[in-house]
Amino acid sequence: MENLFSWLGETLGHMIRFVVDTLGAMFSGIDDAAAGFANGLSSSLGISPSLFSMAFLALGIFFLYRAVRALIRGAVIAAILWALFALVVLGTLLP
Repeated sequence: MENLFSWLGETLGHMIRFVVDTLGAMFSGIDDAAAGFANGLSSSLGISPSLFSMAFLALGIFFLYRAVRALIRGAVIAAILWALFALVVLGTLLP
């Protein structure tokens, strides 16, 4: 009876180890792809690949998006203001 539970525990351990290794390999590939994307984007823009820089870049792009949406709506003054906000944010970020 002891051999049965030893075998059962060993088999369960191997199955758990297989699942963990598979998930680790999958997420490692995703992590490598995301790191490569962030490094490529930051090197092409000439900024550091830090989380703060990427968040600031996303904020500037969001402001540009808002400017285009305001322009499509016909709100020219709002579009100019959003574009100025984007210019300030992206101008401080990019060299």
